[in-house]
Amino acid sequence: MKKFLLPLFLFLSLASVSFFSQAQTVKDYILRANLKHENKDFEGAIAELNKAIELDPLNKYAYVYRGDSRAEKGDLQTAITDYTKAIDIDSRYAIAYYYRANLRASIQQYEEAEQDYNMVLKVVPLFSMAYNQRAKTRIKLDDYKGGISDFTKAIEIDPKFVRAYVNRGEARIDVHDLQGAILDFNQAIIIDPDMADAYYSRGYTKILLGQKQSGCLDLEKAQELGKVETHFLIKEFCKVNAPTNKRKW
Repeated sequence: MKKFLLPLFLFLSLASVSFFSQAQTVKDYILRANLKHENKDFEGAIAELNKAIELDPLNKYAYVYRGDSRAEKGDLQTAITDYTKAIDIDSRYAIAYYYRANLRASIQQYEEAEQDYNMVLKVVPLFSMAYNQRAKTRIKLDDYKGGISDFTKAIEIDPKFVRAYVNRGEARIDVHDLQGAILDFNQAIIIDPDMADAYYSRGYTKILLGQKQSGCLDLEKAQELGKVETHFLIKEFCKVNAPTNKRKW
């Protein structure tokens, strides 16, 4: 029996070295792909990731990274396929669900996107961005109550999440809660005094409330901060003798 020990040891050692070498090669392909992705060479990144996947077909990271590069190229359906493959490999891979949800929302597959966000939050319950994104999806599905609740949850997790305040404020406009919307825009501006969208939405909301002068000042501030489309509201509501457009619900 002893004469087999040395060859077996050598065999196991060589197998271990071979496995380690292969793992390193996959890692190298992924590292090169990430560098190419950062340099906006998405085709090059995809080529590197194809090689990584050939060596390790169950590498969930390679599929997600390839999905990212494909999404950057505008190949959204193939990107979704890659994220799905990563999820097939690891059913609790939250970031793959998150990226797939974002793409699904971008092509108006709102129900599917909401299901993906549900999975993200099941795995990572304190993911404020996922609540914000699910909220926007719910708004698209006319679930304003659910959307506002999600924005609120995002803010509870991250009290300085300025975009969630703006988004919740805009949702509150849609449900006729103009005073609540103003409070949200106020808070957004406190957190980020250069938040053009917050001034834009607050200005418009003030005009709906009949506060034309104050609203126009906000619109002018938004325009100063680079919100180009503000020009049209200023032209409509802030010119001399422009009507006060107080909305009657």
